[in-house]
Amino acid sequence: MGSTFLYIADDAMYPCGGTECHHCERQNVPIFTYFGHIVDAKLAKNPQLAEDEPDIDELCADCILSGNVRKHLIDEITATINRFAYDKTAATEAYHRFPDIPLFMQYRDWPICCGDWCEFMGCPSAYEESKRIPNIHAYWERGPVAWKSEFDLMPESLREVSLFRCQECWRMWFTWQFT
Repeated sequence: MGSTFLYIADDAMYPCGGTECHHCERQNVPIFTYFGHIVDAKLAKNPQLAEDEPDIDELCADCILSGNVRKHLIDEITATINRFAYDKTAATEAYHRFPDIPLFMQYRDWPICCGDWCEFMGCPSAYEESKRIPNIHAYWERGPVAWKSEFDLMPESLREVSLFRCQECWRMWFTWQFT
């Protein structure tokens, strides 16, 4: 489990390159992509700006974990929670407490196994590793599905493939959102 974000391994985190948190306005801290809104504008560094423009897309870890921000819940995440989470309220709250990592190019598709979110472990480090993934990981595409491809898993970019691990049974999962 990650020490900063419970569902993101520490070595799988990558800042977005932003220079200032949209909630606390701190600089010189890692900034992560987070598409959502500020809940209580009075708690933001600039309450008037937060009131006028509550939508945010770049936050520091402290603000993501603060509970004063919420992601824009989208249908596919709600469907995943409703189908697979044992505690739907806890799963929804947890979803608001991690950044928009990994890069999902088509839709958000984060596996839930044993009733809880899986931990994002990163992306393959090399194309040789990528080719072996379907042999050692279960495939997730809006739910567990059988991997059906006559081609090697050779994405245009290794960031198209996301690797996850269940924190309960340790089952390994992968998603592939090709360009």
